[in-house]
Amino acid sequence: MNDLPSIKSVLEHYGASILRDHGQANLKCPFHGDSHQSGTANLDNNLFVCFACGVQGNSLQIIAQQERCDIHEAAKFAEGTLGHSIKEVSGKYSSGRRLPSKQGYHNGSGTVGTIRRSRGA
Repeated sequence: MNDLPSIKSVLEHYGASILRDHGQANLKCPFHGDSHQSGTANLDNNLFVCFACGVQGNSLQIIAQQERCDIHEAAKFAEGTLGHSIKEVSGKYSSGRRLPSKQGYHNGSGTVGTIRRSRGA
């Protein structure tokens, strides 16, 4: 994920304090009045999630959510504000959607959350 601005620099821009440069960092979420460390950032995979307010995503998705813009404008914001140049935003980064939430087992038949077992031998 070298083509994205670092999640650390994005979160620090919004007011977070992160002391480490790699690995998993628990932190007070900068997006709500957090009194506990409700947020966690995976600095190696460039992801953030707050278990209290629900903000989550990679660095561009976080910018897009907070600045209320699309992912291409978020890339321009990162370049202008954070000094991170992004050549082209495409593929999995361009959707601007949130990360998938926990999903139940889906067997293709429209039944979610159950495992069907055959009867007999």
